[in-house]
Amino acid sequence: MAADREKFPLPERIWLVFIAVSRWAMGGRLTRSGTDKKGCANPWALFKVLVFLVAIIMMPLFIIPMMVVRLLESGLQGAKYGASIDIVSGDAARHGHGVLQPVPGEADVRSGVAAIAHRDPGFRATALTNWAVAATALLCQSLVTGEAIYARTFMANGLFRAYQALLELRGRADVSCNGAWRAIGATVVGATRSQLVEEVRVRVHCHGWRMERHEPTSITLRGGPEAATWSEDLTFARSVGAVTPPSGGLPASRCPSCGAPLDLDPGGACRYCKGVVTAGNYDWVLVSWQREPW
Repeated sequence: MAADREKFPLPERIWLVFIAVSRWAMGGRLTRSGTDKKGCANPWALFKVLVFLVAIIMMPLFIIPMMVVRLLESGLQGAKYGASIDIVSGDAARHGHGVLQPVPGEADVRSGVAAIAHRDPGFRATALTNWAVAATALLCQSLVTGEAIYARTFMANGLFRAYQALLELRGRADVSCNGAWRAIGATVVGATRSQLVEEVRVRVHCHGWRMERHEPTSITLRGGPEAATWSEDLTFARSVGAVTPPSGGLPASRCPSCGAPLDLDPGGACRYCKGVVTAGNYDWVLVSWQREPW
């Protein structure tokens, strides 16, 4: 019984009852049968029609309040998981292949890093480059296995949803990713700070091999078994009000909100303090991942 209730929530169960009542009311004859009672109304059929009309009138009284409650719940959840402007949605939540953005002058990069460090004395650019190297290894594992969960701890919510959709589409199309690669270097190539968001772009240099293949036909769609070197840009962002957590935060596998060992639910919330730590309000999260063509 409990399983049925989970499978069919209350609004769906009410709708099923309404359908059953409709079928019951529409069954039978409106007039009595028999030669001596032609044209006489059937009281039982009329009663069923009356019940059906009452059900139609009463349905909005049940359905409309439930719809309002559901809309409020979804609205609150959307506000909770989409609280960070330009971090969890829009152009920032992207993943793709193409020509990497040009690197600004070294002086501009140093100025951007200094502006972030001036507001947050605990900020270290090397912490993000080291994290980008670790994230590259997890991305390799995620792509090869087809499991998005390996990227949950460092991807912003918007990018993670897009990444999940990408892996699901590949799975449905029977496209697999094979390969083994690692980061051999990482450098900060961009740092900006606005009134709302801070962003740091890290260019990771990778070495290894990668190949995408259509499994049913064994056709190689892209790449190959030959070793190569390429670059990827990982852009991390956080709310302008966030500072480096004393515990080390996400790069140290600690919740940046409460400092507990990192354990996130599917929505990116800490299982201990319930804070949504992958929205960029507490710590740096990956909002963009771009790779050179291959």
